[in-house]
Amino acid sequence: MDASYTSNITEFAIVLAGFSGLVIAIGSKGGKSSPLTKHRTLCLLSFSFAAAFGSLLPALALSFGIPNIWTFSSYGLICILLVAVSVVHLSARLLLNEEERKKLAWYMYILIYWVNVFLVFLLALMPTAGHFFIALVWQLIVSAILFTRLILQS
Repeated sequence: MDASYTSNITEFAIVLAGFSGLVIAIGSKGGKSSPLTKHRTLCLLSFSFAAAFGSLLPALALSFGIPNIWTFSSYGLICILLVAVSVVHLSARLLLNEEERKKLAWYMYILIYWVNVFLVFLLALMPTAGHFFIALVWQLIVSAILFTRLILQS
């Protein structure tokens, strides 16, 4: 698998993050957004940027002449995923009160937390190109789900 294939993922992730800004700008009432909308936007941006920055890791490894591209990229993506999941967790704790946290769908906890924890272990134990791409595409899937929820919400 060629490391240059990840450039399409970078482009898609940046487009998704950019469109989220448009949706928020159009959907905000009186220049204010609800805490739930802010949380969902932060989640969307976290996973979009995780996919974007993660997809740049193979090119970075190639430019520095790192011999094992996929191991470097997988371990780098682990760090990025841990930061993204931490941002989502802190966002839920700091932006939302207990009542608003109950509005969060239970399946999003599975999609965001449990699948990403599984992907972190998968990347740590078997750092291959296939697992790296699965983890990147999963971030885009979660971002697309969150983007759709933002559109339907506004």
